[in-house]
Amino acid sequence: MKKTNHTFSIHHWCGLIAGIFILVISLSGVILVFDDEIDEAVFSRQSRLETPAQSLHIDNSIGWVRAENPGWDIRVPSLPASSDEALLYELRQGQLRQWLFVHPETGEKLSVVGQAHNRFSYVVLNLHYNLLSGTPGKIVVLLVGVALLLLTITGFILYRKSIRKVLTFRQRVCFLSPRSFYSSLHRIVGVWALAFNLLMCVTGLSLAITVVNAALKGGPKEVAVPEITASVDAAMATINTTYPGFEISYLRFPVNNEGQLQLLGRLKADPSYYGRFYSRVPVNYETGELGEPFFLRDQPWLDRFLTVLHPIHFGDFAGLPVKLLYAFFGLMPGVLAISGFFIWRLRGKKEYKRVPKARAKLSLP
Repeated sequence: MKKTNHTFSIHHWCGLIAGIFILVISLSGVILVFDDEIDEAVFSRQSRLETPAQSLHIDNSIGWVRAENPGWDIRVPSLPASSDEALLYELRQGQLRQWLFVHPETGEKLSVVGQAHNRFSYVVLNLHYNLLSGTPGKIVVLLVGVALLLLTITGFILYRKSIRKVLTFRQRVCFLSPRSFYSSLHRIVGVWALAFNLLMCVTGLSLAITVVNAALKGGPKEVAVPEITASVDAAMATINTTYPGFEISYLRFPVNNEGQLQLLGRLKADPSYYGRFYSRVPVNYETGELGEPFFLRDQPWLDRFLTVLHPIHFGDFAGLPVKLLYAFFGLMPGVLAISGFFIWRLRGKKEYKRVPKARAKLSLP
């Protein structure tokens, strides 16, 4: 009994302290499952070409992009998926973002989003990662992740006897009183969301530790992208020939003279949960010589495990059905936070059970 009381106390206080943060992170996480779709819808006018491009030539634009934006970290977050889609450059400077939409064939500047850090999906991302509060918010999110892990573990201990009942649909939501409603709802949702919550806790904590560690190391170093004298197009063609199973999806340009051009992507034979850009081939930005490739499948199992935690947390590795599943279960921590709050709010109140009408009539004189 004492052990159960301790478990309940941990569950109770973790829920009360972290509940509002769990609700915010839950709702923002559901939105972020569809961040790519949101950005595509919002910026569809800027990203569509009037006349389809015949080919892709990074070399025609990287020179002027670098020259016009000194001090910015330059990336191509995704290559055009179709011939009528513009090439997108993302420029980073701390938390600031700029987007440049460029014609993929001619290199002509089409449009500029000067404050891409103010777009809806990025604001929600910062809300999810740091509660819009910088480094202190990142630390709070890490602690909330620990609290959610404790809630998941203690919830399993408290409701372990109800698991079979819930999963076989023999446990139903009770409507006899407000407290019984929230209590039964909390139990049912908690059991169904148990595995997903545990998955999000483990993968989210991995990300939060990485984010906090990077934040505590200090601000970003000075960025000075060197002149790219090698042909990016030729390097991509060489990679396609040398590693025919490698799909390039993301480009990172060097931020100083010691850096390298990084062409990120995935091997076609890799499982989808390896993510879209966790393998890479480095390229010398002066000579175009390929460096030693980093393919995720060739790494030690622990490195692979720690890496795949990231794409698994995002839920964008297997198409729309998986995203919808993530969105549905992503709401569950929020539902648990709300129902848990009302269970606490209604504590100590006398329960008035509704009497069935038939029984009420029999009790009349």
